[in-house]
Amino acid sequence: MSQRVIGCHHSCEVVAVSRRLSTWIVAFALLASASAAFSAPSELALADRQPQTPAWSAVTVRADPSHALSLEAIRREPQSFAAPSGPEDNLGPRRDTVWVRLLVRVTDGDGRWIFDIDYPSIHEAQLYVVDEDEKITQWRLGAAQAFAERPLPSRSHAALLSLSAGKRYELYLRVRTPSAMVLPITLIKPEVYQSREYRIQLGQGLIAGIALTLLVYSLTHWWILRSWLFGLYAVMICGSSIFFLAYFGIAQQHFWNEQSSLTLKIAPTAVLIALAAGGQFVACAINTRRHTPWLHHGLTAVSAGSLAAFAASLLGLFDYRATQIAATTLGLSLMGLTVPAAWSRARRGDPVGIYMLLGWTSYLIGAITMAGLLRGLLPARVWSQHSFQWGWLIEMLVWMRILGLNIESVRRAAERAELEKRTFESLACTDALTGLLNRRGLNAALATALDSRSADTMLAVYLLDLDGFKLINDRLGHEAGDELLVGVGQRLRQQLRRGDVIGRLGGDEFVIVTGAPREVEATILGRKLLDAFKQPFEVAGQSCHVGLTIGFALAPHDGRDAAALLKQADAAMYAGKQAGRYTLSRGAASFESAGAIPFHYP
Repeated sequence: MSQRVIGCHHSCEVVAVSRRLSTWIVAFALLASASAAFSAPSELALADRQPQTPAWSAVTVRADPSHALSLEAIRREPQSFAAPSGPEDNLGPRRDTVWVRLLVRVTDGDGRWIFDIDYPSIHEAQLYVVDEDEKITQWRLGAAQAFAERPLPSRSHAALLSLSAGKRYELYLRVRTPSAMVLPITLIKPEVYQSREYRIQLGQGLIAGIALTLLVYSLTHWWILRSWLFGLYAVMICGSSIFFLAYFGIAQQHFWNEQSSLTLKIAPTAVLIALAAGGQFVACAINTRRHTPWLHHGLTAVSAGSLAAFAASLLGLFDYRATQIAATTLGLSLMGLTVPAAWSRARRGDPVGIYMLLGWTSYLIGAITMAGLLRGLLPARVWSQHSFQWGWLIEMLVWMRILGLNIESVRRAAERAELEKRTFESLACTDALTGLLNRRGLNAALATALDSRSADTMLAVYLLDLDGFKLINDRLGHEAGDELLVGVGQRLRQQLRRGDVIGRLGGDEFVIVTGAPREVEATILGRKLLDAFKQPFEVAGQSCHVGLTIGFALAPHDGRDAAALLKQADAAMYAGKQAGRYTLSRGAASFESAGAIPFHYP
């Protein structure tokens, strides 16, 4: 029994020792972690030999979910600050207020430093500088502040600090923003800051100039061609350009200095306008209504959703964050719909699909980078902040080729329409058998020739009738007669100049219109035509002879309009028939016989 008691006693002692040891281990661990958390943060040394000093490696942060903490309250609890996690200069999307603490020691120089946050989309920020004598200096920063009230008239959020060499300072930054909390904090000398701003302004001005050129180009072609594709491209340029001007702080610096709830949301709302136009641009460029109706409905839904979100933002139903989420979601939806369609068309060798795929690839790389920055996954660097703008610019320049292809298709369509029009006009004005002008075509050609006739030049109108055609037609048949008429037309054309007009009125009557300086030239041409018919024609394997009786009239002497001239020529031709045929006559008063040549029919 006593052994059992002793054993139990020893067991209790072991348990007690184990508990005390565990307590000491936990206490030691807590002490170690507390020591690590409460250890003094590193100081940021400012020296003129390093005129641009990034501050993120020395900052600590503290969350303020209630948005109610004051400077005095957070200074009483320095142990509540901790080093930020995640990528440099980026806390990601946050709804709470964040306090940023930075300890600074000025080693040398004049002490003039600019505290700069190079992310213009930050809405509200207050900067406090506490010196060794507990003197506090405060500045208000942020996009929600009127531009005229900013400490420095710059696109970024900056304040000029007057520090003293050899002293230490505590800097506190209180930040609250509905956008991503991107905080690329830099302490920079004024002259270096000014030089950097000049470079940024130059780069943004260059991109804005390119965008303006593209806008003018697209609007001009939209007005001239009445093409919706160019109009949609112009809207895309406008929406995206406004976004970048607002995102990089250029718009508030140069265009609108006062802020309102609308101007604070101008960046995401401008993206929504660009997305609405972009969906319809893709639909028009690849003709989704005809080729892929399901894609057309999807693109229409994206455009409608973008316009609805835009209206909700204007009416105050969407705040900044909701508008930004809508723009991001709809943008990804648009790319998800169009990239596979562009890939499919590119694989078939369609140039529109190829250029659209190239443009989307550039845009997608930039959009993914921007999304990574806004979600707090990437550090705030020049490449991460500007890649979306560069990708968009490349996309717009590549898509210019799509507009060029559209112009080519419009030109080809116009050429086809003109060709069809000329074909129909030719069919309406051309004799189907001989290919010469018919009565309608002759009237139009004669009217044109009369209008274009110079004052010192006459116009000769010949009316020709075949002699002996009816006998050949009756003897050899209508097919032989048609063959003879075709041969007559070809032989007459061989005697004329390139600009002369020849046509068939019907039956075996032909008309020739040509310019003649004098009556003698008109007579010479008439005799040439008569001589051309001394040679026989080969018709249906047989040699046939036909003659001509020609009557002609001269404008303006015998008439000033087509009807009068044809009437005079017809009267002269009829007179020639009465006189024995194979004649050349002018009007009713002139008559010349060329002699009788017998017809030989096999």
